[in-house]
Amino acid sequence: MKRLFRFLFLHLQHLPMSGHTMRPILVKLGGVNIKERKGVFVGEHVVFDSLYPEKIVVEEGVRITQGVSILTHYLDPSTGKYKSGNVILKRKSHIGWNVTICKPITIGEGAIVGAGSVVTKDIPDHEVWAGNPARFIKKREK
Repeated sequence: MKRLFRFLFLHLQHLPMSGHTMRPILVKLGGVNIKERKGVFVGEHVVFDSLYPEKIVVEEGVRITQGVSILTHYLDPSTGKYKSGNVILKRKSHIGWNVTICKPITIGEGAIVGAGSVVTKDIPDHEVWAGNPARFIKKREK
């Protein structure tokens, strides 16, 4: 029953509403671990992994723009089995339009991920990454 409610709330957030107020509340009710809602923005058509939403951690001030997909599980090609892990979006990170996060990773504090990127490894604090797969572009001023 718990999984059904999570699934419902994660899909209700696709309705038209404010990305600053109501959508983060529904995402949190859907099981995503939003530490502090202050400054969190969740854009339209964001897809959160419905199998393990509790493994997605969103800290204060994170901006997740439209069309982002966040997966916490993946197929390990060496074993042929599914593995899962945490996806951590640290304070004031910005995830650009249509980004796919397809492995358990950490996106550092103040980091920016460019639009259309595919993130498969950790991104350090205050760096800009973009591309498929996402690669380092430059350091940001703190």
